[in-house]
Amino acid sequence: MEWSGSNPRKPRLGVRAMLLALVLAAFLGGALGLVWHGSGLGDEVPADSATEAASPAD
Repeated sequence: MEWSGSNPRKPRLGVRAMLLALVLAAFLGGALGLVWHGSGLGDEVPADSATEAASPAD
């Protein structure tokens, strides 16, 4: 894949812009995941599963 096209009529793919968007999305997703994990928002256990885990299996 060419970084710059030799044919001026052919539209450019914007490889650098796509690469920058991919890297930015990866870092933003990772940072938001760390914030989500650190805040404990996903740690809430529903009441039904908490009672099942506490009762012994027969």
